[in-house]
Amino acid sequence: MKKLILILLALLIVFPLWSYSEIKFDKNLAMEHVRFLASDDLKGRKSGTPEYITAAEYVAEKMKAYGLEPAGETGSYFQQVEFKNWRHFEAPARLEVIFPEHRIYTAGRGRDFLPNSGTGSGIIKGNLVFAGYGLVSEKYQWDDYKEIDVKNKIVLILPGAPDFLKDFPKKDSTLDQKAKTAVEKGASGIVFMNVDESLGGRSYFGGLKKDTCPEGFVVLTAEPHVLDELFYMVDSSWRMMVSRTLREKKSITLEMDAAVEMEAHHIWDDRTAPSVLGLLPGQDPELKNEFIIIGGHLDHLGVGLNGEIYNGADDNAASVAVILELARAMNEGGFVSDRSIIFAAWAGEEIGLVGSRYYAKNPLYPLEKTVVYMNMDMIGCGDGDLYVGGMWEFSDFFDLLKANLSEGLKEKLRYRIDYRGSDHSAFLPKGVTCISLRTGNVRTGELDDEHPEYHKPGDDTEIIDPKLLQEVADYNLELLEFLADTQEDLLAPIHHSHFIHKDSRVVDMHCDTIGRHLEGEDLSKDNSSGHIDIPKLKQGAVDLQVFACFVGPPGDELEKWTAAKRAFDQIDAVHELVENNPDDLVLIKSNDDMRELRGTRKTGVIIGIEGGYAIENDLRLLRSFHRNGVRLMTLTHWLHTDWADASGDPEPTYSGLNELGEKVVKEMNRLGMIIDVSHAHDETFWDVLAITDSPVVASHSCCRALSDHHRNLSDEMLKALAENGGVIGINYLPDFLNAENGRKMEELRISILKKYGLPEDWRELAKADPEKRKEFFQEYQVKAEELKKTLPLVDVKTIVDHIEHVIKVTGNANHVGLGSDFDGISSTPEGLEHVGKIPAITEEMVQRGISDTDIKKILGGNFLRVFNKVTKK
Repeated sequence: MKKLILILLALLIVFPLWSYSEIKFDKNLAMEHVRFLASDDLKGRKSGTPEYITAAEYVAEKMKAYGLEPAGETGSYFQQVEFKNWRHFEAPARLEVIFPEHRIYTAGRGRDFLPNSGTGSGIIKGNLVFAGYGLVSEKYQWDDYKEIDVKNKIVLILPGAPDFLKDFPKKDSTLDQKAKTAVEKGASGIVFMNVDESLGGRSYFGGLKKDTCPEGFVVLTAEPHVLDELFYMVDSSWRMMVSRTLREKKSITLEMDAAVEMEAHHIWDDRTAPSVLGLLPGQDPELKNEFIIIGGHLDHLGVGLNGEIYNGADDNAASVAVILELARAMNEGGFVSDRSIIFAAWAGEEIGLVGSRYYAKNPLYPLEKTVVYMNMDMIGCGDGDLYVGGMWEFSDFFDLLKANLSEGLKEKLRYRIDYRGSDHSAFLPKGVTCISLRTGNVRTGELDDEHPEYHKPGDDTEIIDPKLLQEVADYNLELLEFLADTQEDLLAPIHHSHFIHKDSRVVDMHCDTIGRHLEGEDLSKDNSSGHIDIPKLKQGAVDLQVFACFVGPPGDELEKWTAAKRAFDQIDAVHELVENNPDDLVLIKSNDDMRELRGTRKTGVIIGIEGGYAIENDLRLLRSFHRNGVRLMTLTHWLHTDWADASGDPEPTYSGLNELGEKVVKEMNRLGMIIDVSHAHDETFWDVLAITDSPVVASHSCCRALSDHHRNLSDEMLKALAENGGVIGINYLPDFLNAENGRKMEELRISILKKYGLPEDWRELAKADPEKRKEFFQEYQVKAEELKKTLPLVDVKTIVDHIEHVIKVTGNANHVGLGSDFDGISSTPEGLEHVGKIPAITEEMVQRGISDTDIKKILGGNFLRVFNKVTKK
């Protein structure tokens, strides 16, 4: 008997009580759920309506029938969600001309007109009166109602106030104030004119505050082509009257021989609606306290202004149908899970992720124990590709999942970058690992779009492909099979830190890498030498890299007057590098370029110049550099230019900036070039801040209070930089991060140079006896490594020490970033040997408790703020 029991136990280990092959997902049963949820009877399932409640009750009944335990409040399947200021238009909304001829206009976005949120409800008839801007002001001696009678009439009103009424208070020209004035004047309704001063461009579809309009006072907003017809039928032109108003600077109004009928029914109150939650409890004594959530939103848009039903089959009845059919199939197939699985159908996604956000704020199960939220949204249409948001952002986590997917599904996986806009977005700020599935590519709005009926009445059951439901179910089942029992630490903090890093706009403010390209090195390859290449930029998830074109202090007159050529050679090399790698790099010159970069997974490249010697004391060259794409310039390098002192100067020559230096700063301000004060002498720094009208950066410097080096900034300088709105990029050179270590290394270098009778100056050393230089470098390399072992460790923690010091001194995280100086530094901190390893900085910041918001500023947001402000000039 004992032997038999042991055999059975062994068999259970090899062959568990259930297997994936026993779970039979039925796409036809899933389609039955779609047909019910997307039926006309449920009127589009808008949260807060009786029809949505019917849908929620249906889902709860099915969860119970399929063996899921109640996971909602008070032993129910529901979590009641509050919808404050719930708003809804009941059909119909009408605008009809009843005199001098009959015309009917269509309500809806992109159509003829829209009722304004906050309008009174009812049906009104009345003659039209053009009331100009609808303004009355004794102070400005302006009265658009002076020459017209609007009692029991419907007024046509322009937006805003004319520009010639300078300083007219915005609060007196709002929609609400104009509506109140019209009510006081006895009008029965308003048609707001959706135009601007270009006499035809769209201006607004605005809402009114609650209780601005009395009951029955109807407010609509009409499009320009409707306005044309209203005026032309009375042989008039609203454009001509607006033109005269603006040219003659007087109110032009008109009582029109035309009448309209308008109708609107607006509901504005507080409501509740439930999210639906079912639980498959875990069986492991420990792991059952960890939770997997698989969900999608249950709601859709409801009924349109003209009575069209937005059934939302693809968005998102299909996802809920898959969730229900998964629950049935897993229950009947005997699926057993060590971890607990929550099946969720959220309320209110279409009106602001209300249900999922409510859960994230009021979790029924601990979010810190939620290992993953698996979202589905729009999975019923497309060509069979599986677009997964989070597959890149949570790449380490998803690699665990992907390893357990079948080959057929792996081939269908596609990255969905910069993913937002569905219920997973409610969980991301809470630190929960999230992946979100959509079939078919992201929406394009083109005719070949894979979700062409998105948010349209045509999103009905007939467009759903049952094969996609099966494919989505297979994908989810294979993931759940792994997640249910794996012994991997799915709650490891590294998953969140890597998400924060990839979700940020990561910017490195300085590198000297372009010199390697000029020397013929192929930066498209993952090179064994060097700090930066394209594969390493991708590994480090760098969104923006500043490539510095280095022009050092001239050694003689020839170098001085050929400096510009050396800069242009490197600038051309940057252009060449970008042009030769269009799938990986893009040149950034403006804010528009930055916006287009988002979501492409390319690295933006900003061209900088390190060393103002490059302009050869000629502002025309500065302008030429700007025309060639340069957007940042470090004023000096180790020694002064002819117009600015440098930090390496033994004594200042100009006491900061001379007259030409001031002109350089002003011209950079005018051009929209970022001024970089790294390498600048303290007096130059203070002169720049006194003159500039734009924020400046110290692109690759550290904190002098932590490391007393002339290249670093004092606390007073950090405070002034913050007051200027600027940013310091922390340099990675160990000698700058820990100057005492650097001094000891320099002492070693000098002692060995003296031993061989070699000069201390690097430029002179380059001209010395090659054999002696070789002997020096060999000995120095060995002894330097020995010395390093005795010195305090400089690593990623040291960099974050400097970051935290800037935060402490300036009072916030708005003025510090990253400025590696990669490929320009002789050594790197431990653990940061190249740009691909910079996520380690994010890991350290997360570990120290720096907020996600502040981390995103530090990683790149602060520099982008400066770039945006400076380049807009």
